[in-house]
Amino acid sequence: MTKRLWLILAGMVVLVMLVSTSTTGALWQDQSAVDVGSISSGSLTLLVGGQDETYVFTALNASNLIPGQSVRAPLSISNGGSTNMTYGLTASTTAAAGPADEALAASLRVTVTDNAACDAPQIQVAGLPFQAPLDTATFTGRELAPSSSESLCIEVELDANAPITAASGSTAATFTFRGDQKL
Repeated sequence: MTKRLWLILAGMVVLVMLVSTSTTGALWQDQSAVDVGSISSGSLTLLVGGQDETYVFTALNASNLIPGQSVRAPLSISNGGSTNMTYGLTASTTAAAGPADEALAASLRVTVTDNAACDAPQIQVAGLPFQAPLDTATFTGRELAPSSSESLCIEVELDANAPITAASGSTAATFTFRGDQKL
C-alpha cells in the first residue's frame, strides 16, 4: 500500500509541475482615447453667369442674322466651392420645329475663347479657342481654383454658305456645363 501511496504522491507532484510551468495566468489590459479633431468634406459649385442652376444667356440673342454674320457675348464661369475643379461644355443642343429651323441650326457654329472682352478676332488654336458646329460643341479640362472665375467669349456664327432653306429659321440653343473635382 505504501508503494501505491508513493505512486499517487509522485503523480500529483508531476501534475502540479506541469500545470505551473505551462501558464502564468497574467492578463494585461489598457486603453486610451485620441481626439481626431473635426472632419469635413469640401464643396463643388459650378456657377455659370453667377447662377448655380439655369442661367438665361440673353446677351447672345440675335435676330436677322445673315450668312457670315455672328453674335458674341462674354460668359462668366466660377468655382463657388471649396475644392479645385475642372469644367467643360458637355452638351450643346438646339431646338428646331420645322425645316427652316433645322437648316438654320445645322448652319450655326460656336467658338469659345478666353477673350473676356469679346473684342478681338476669334482665332482657333489648341485648347481655347474652341470651335465646332453648334449642335455638337463640347470641350473639357478647364481648371478653376476655389473662389476663382474666368470669362469666356461665346460666339455663334451663321455659316457664310448657309443654304437658302435656313432663311426665316429660328432656333434656341442650350449649353450644358459640368464641373468635376480635380484630383
